[in-house]
Amino acid sequence: MPAPVISTTTSVLGYRKGQYFEYQMAATNTPTSWAATGLPSGMEIDSSGLISGTATSAGVYLIKVTATNGDGASTPLEVAMGIEDTNYNDGLGIEVNIDLLSGSVSVPGISPSAGQNASQAVMFLKHGDKAFLDLGFFKGTELQSMAVASIVMNIREFDGETILVESNGGVQSIGTSDKQRYRILVDLDNEVLLNALGNYQSDYKTTFDAIAEFEWRVTYLEEGALAEEIVRSSKTFRIAIDRDLVPNA
Repeated sequence: MPAPVISTTTSVLGYRKGQYFEYQMAATNTPTSWAATGLPSGMEIDSSGLISGTATSAGVYLIKVTATNGDGASTPLEVAMGIEDTNYNDGLGIEVNIDLLSGSVSVPGISPSAGQNASQAVMFLKHGDKAFLDLGFFKGTELQSMAVASIVMNIREFDGETILVESNGGVQSIGTSDKQRYRILVDLDNEVLLNALGNYQSDYKTTFDAIAEFEWRVTYLEEGALAEEIVRSSKTFRIAIDRDLVPNA
């Protein structure tokens, strides 16, 4: 049997530092082992040709991959692999912290008053906003990394049951493996919210305190686990919502 011939591949681009990923190499003539040089730190290739791991440094890497069988080694294939830097500090999102022990929600820089009847809002938004929220899950002072499958945010009036805003559950992992956050998009441009604001008009502002909560689902695929998915919710918290002054285009 001839030596393996590795299937050509385009550059492996678009992965992010601190984000686990894998890519399966392929070759003819039944390789029995694979090797690669130049891989980013934190990544490896196994005997089946699976490149996997979590890159620890951003950059463009030129790796050389070789497949071997009993009749010899393939011609090395050069593959360019691009590792993007984290977008955690891109300045677009509002950092939101969730304490996994208590379920409480906080935003850095805002210190609401304590107690069940606390009147200060945790977050300030306007009708028409489309805001990124970057959620971090904490145990004590440590950010936790989890296999988050979805995050939904619900907002409703303090004394009402009608949901004014509900995010679609989509989530994007950002940050590094030791500083992981989960970005969601909250769209406050809808008629239900606008109509609710109409009930709170005054001479100098149109605003009200809404209440909100987060629900997140975590995939849990450990062998013998009691469940494949864990669902949790935060405590409810206050959001001050205003009418926007700039008309949407």
